[in-house]
Amino acid sequence: MELSYEYICSTKDDIPKEALAHLDDAIINNIGNSFSTLFPRFSKEFEKATFAIETHWSRPKLAIKKGLREWIAFLVVQSTGKNIFFHLQPEFMNKEGELFNEDYQMLPKSWVEIYRWFNSFCVTEKDHAFMDWWNTPFRYEARLDLDDYEKASGSSRKSTKKFSQTVGCDWSKLRCWLLTENEDAFFINEEKLDGKVYHVKGKHLDQITEIKDPRKVLDDYLADYLSEVSVPKFNFANV
Repeated sequence: MELSYEYICSTKDDIPKEALAHLDDAIINNIGNSFSTLFPRFSKEFEKATFAIETHWSRPKLAIKKGLREWIAFLVVQSTGKNIFFHLQPEFMNKEGELFNEDYQMLPKSWVEIYRWFNSFCVTEKDHAFMDWWNTPFRYEARLDLDDYEKASGSSRKSTKKFSQTVGCDWSKLRCWLLTENEDAFFINEEKLDGKVYHVKGKHLDQITEIKDPRKVLDDYLADYLSEVSVPKFNFANV
């Protein structure tokens, strides 16, 4: 499938010179290599998901375009009829250090690697990345608060308030970080910074499962999803 971006780069030499200053050296120097070479930390934390990407999808390409103020860059891997777009963090964003750690301290430690180099990722049949998606962790700034979750799931304010009280969280601090087409939802208490993840199903907010091993569960789920290229009937309540 052709991609609707001005520049599609399979090697460093394909990248337009005027874009080089806007990309991290680690991306520039490793484009064309395997996904695990580009993102070794993510690959270590999410081994099964990485294996699925490297087995069922193409080697990464760089899709870039010139925005009004800066270059916008995506890493793309492709299969027959589908693309995974990884929205790359701009060169000037912190990838290490105290400020970076503070921004993501509400997450389970392993999940930080979803946002170090890219702002999460989406699977689509489209030839371009889009801003809203299901089935993979949301973009950091697009995670849902309970007000948005009510609208998405049809939940009542009464049920979301009871849900937040049950998990010991202020209503305004509970965030949905993943929502699937099967109505599986992951929530994180951003106030306690304890890294705990809670699973609920759609409007059934009285049936709460605390995910004991967020790294393993997300890795297993993503591996299934990225292998089958469909939403797996993954039983989060029994993991």
